[in-house]
Formats: sequence, C-alpha cells, structure tokens
Amino acid sequence: MSREKRAEKHMAPETKNKKRRGLWWKIPMWIVIVSAVCFVSAFLVNYGVSLHLRHYISSFEPVDYSNVDRVVPEIDPETGYYTFTTDRDLKIMMLTDIHLGGGFWSREKDRKTVYEIITMLQKEKPDLVILDGDNTFAVPGPVYNGGGTLNNYMAAKDVITIFNHEGVYFSTVFGNHDTEVFDYTNRERLGKLYMNDRFEYCIFDQNYTDGAGLPSVTNQIMLVKGTDGEIRKALLLVDSNAYVDNSIKAVLDWDYDIIRDSTVDWAAEALEDLECPETVAFFHIPISEFRIAYEELEANGFRDTEDSKYISGVWDEKMDETTHSRIWHGGITRDEPLADIDKFFEVMGPTGIDVLEACYCGHDHVNNAMVNYKGVDLCYGYSVDNLAYTDINYSGAQRGATIITIKDDGTRITEYMNAYKDYGVPTDKFVDVYTDHLLYEDSKPDGVLMP
Repeated sequence: MSREKRAEKHMAPETKNKKRRGLWWKIPMWIVIVSAVCFVSAFLVNYGVSLHLRHYISSFEPVDYSNVDRVVPEIDPETGYYTFTTDRDLKIMMLTDIHLGGGFWSREKDRKTVYEIITMLQKEKPDLVILDGDNTFAVPGPVYNGGGTLNNYMAAKDVITIFNHEGVYFSTVFGNHDTEVFDYTNRERLGKLYMNDRFEYCIFDQNYTDGAGLPSVTNQIMLVKGTDGEIRKALLLVDSNAYVDNSIKAVLDWDYDIIRDSTVDWAAEALEDLECPETVAFFHIPISEFRIAYEELEANGFRDTEDSKYISGVWDEKMDETTHSRIWHGGITRDEPLADIDKFFEVMGPTGIDVLEACYCGHDHVNNAMVNYKGVDLCYGYSVDNLAYTDINYSGAQRGATIITIKDDGTRITEYMNAYKDYGVPTDKFVDVYTDHLLYEDSKPDGVLMP
C-alpha cells in the first residue's frame, strides 16, 4: 500500500468527506473552463475565417459602371421612399438563398459563393440587386452543413461586404434562415445592421416594422419613376417571417410562418396612397397561391386552366425521391384550405385593390417555375446556395440570378441567367457542379424544354 493510501486510511471521517467535496467542486469548474475555452476558440477561428473571406472579397475589382448611364437611387421627398428615376430600362438582379455560412466548416463553399456572385455582378452590371432572403446560413456545422458558427451577424456582414465593395446598390428581405432560433442575433438587430450608414450601397429601409412578437422588419417600398415624375413600378419588399414560433420543434417540422395580416394591411394602404396600379412584390417564402397554381396545372397535365397558365421552368424541390411536396409555402403545416392560409394575394391581387403584377420568391432552391395565376405572375428565382442542401450543392442547372428589366414603357421582362452557362463561372471552381441535367428526372412537365 502506498504512503498516500495509508495516510488516507488513517484520516478522520470528516477530513475524508471534505476531500471528496473538494473533488466534486472541481469537476463542474473544469467543465465551465473547458466550455469557455472551446467557445472562445471557436469564436476566434470563425472570426479569422470571416476576416479572410472579406479579404478575398476585397481582392476583386469593383463593378465597372464607367460605360453605363448609372441611375443613383434617392429618397423621394414626397413619399419618403427610395426612388430610381430614369427614362431608360432599369435592370434588377434578384439573388436568393445565398446561404453564406461565415465559418470554418463552410469556408470553401463560401468562397465559391462569393466568386459566383461577384462574377455575375461584374458581367451584368445591375442598377439594383434585391436579395430575396436566406442570405446567411449560420447553423452548426458540419452536422447541418452550416459554417460551424451561430453568428449570423458576422455572416450578414460578409454578405453586405460583397455588394458594398463591388459598389452595387442593393436591398433585402429576410428568409427563415437569416435568423434561426439558435443564432446570436434576432431579426430586429439584424435589420438595424443592414441600415447602418457606413454601408453606402445598402438602401434597405424599414418602411414598416411589426414588433408585436415577430418582429416583421424587412418591409420596404421602392419606386421606379420616369423623369416626368410618373411612377412606372412600385417594388414591394415583404417580410414573410420565419417559423410560427421560436422553438426547435417549429424548425425541425418546417412549420413556416406567413406574411402577417398587419403587414398586408400596411402594404395595401401605402400602395393605395401612391395610386400605383403596377406593383412587383418580393418575399422569401412562397405564398399558398404558388401551390394552388401548381396543383391546378398538375391536375390538368400542365395545360392551361382558366386561372393558371404555365410560362416556363420546373418544380424540382423534393426532400427525397418519394416526397413530392414541391412547394414549401408559408403555413404549409396548417389544416385549413390553401386559399385561406394568408390574405396577401386576396388583398393585393385582382379580388382586392388589384395592384399586384408579379410576385418573386425563393426558399425552394431548385424550383424556378413561372406561372400566371389570375393575371398575376408567380415567379421563383434562381438560387445561389452552395451550402444548405447536400444534394443540391452539386446541381448547377438551376443556379444563378434572375434578371428583371423594367422597360422604359413600364413593361417588365424576366430572364433566368445560369451562373455557369450564361455567366461563365467554372463548374470546377472550389466545388464541382454538374449542369447537364436536373436534380430529379421527373421535374420537367411533359414537352417542356430544360431552361
């Protein structure tokens, strides 16, 4: 028996108990210390990765607008809205589901995303970029394909840096992934970040904020005017919110929220005050009419019905080979009829104040179908995502930018531009992708050519 064991054997009972109590105090103390060291180390590593990504962004030249009659947005003194005044065509680039991770695990895919976005910006030279939600994906990695950080604030700064460095005016709506239940920063604080004056080219403004438990913060109206002062188009940016509550269960169940009635009421009143008959809306999560139109067309063999007319594109969004929920719309888990889930279309569309010309959304990463429902174009945008969905990461056939041109006569043209085929982004840059086929073989309606 060792000297220490013999000494312990002859200790008084109270001395032994005191020693044991001292040992139990040390265990939780060391757990706290180790956890703190891991947390600080993770923060420092991810912060360093973020700085390196911003350095990579700064290695590109800004977009060259020297040969373009550039339109600079200004605050309209009568309405208080950012306004583009021009007699030429106005080019809007919509980018959706950028999904920048902003951390160690996503560093290569984040670089790929930056490369693709800047390549598209430099070749297209848009007057305005509208980010249609899910700019960031700051979730745990590698389990959920995230960046290994929950710092959505830092990831959002990386996104803003892209456009601010490139000198491109932009605004945004938020999607469900911009603020997750486990992220550091809530929606309200993230909105304030985008409004920071130091970001010269970010023209995001909060024309309406519903702080009643949401908060719904990315609600904005922008105007396109001719030099005669006439409004050609109103651009309505709407916060479709995230999940029905802040629980992990809502996230895991894909229990998506809707555009709330209070937001719809604000938009309707504001647009009626403008006396503007033509409004183009942007939101992240599709409204239920996207699904209604799809189901009508599907039931009729994708031939036009009285209300629904197919224009172009495919519905390629599935969770797996057997799950055919093509449209992951707001309120998807609700039991009531689709048309009753929200009132955005009913109030803004032909049965309401009748100002709605088109709706653009993201969320369903490889859906890029465009249909006309009751006279309103319902359009998915091309996504950018290189991170969130493992199977989609390598499918490049439906990835890129959506170009919306407001013509000088007020008409609108929508074009889908593939990052690889149309803009020349290499398919083997950072992460290999294929462009020769759709993600799922049965996504294309019969007789419809691949985009």
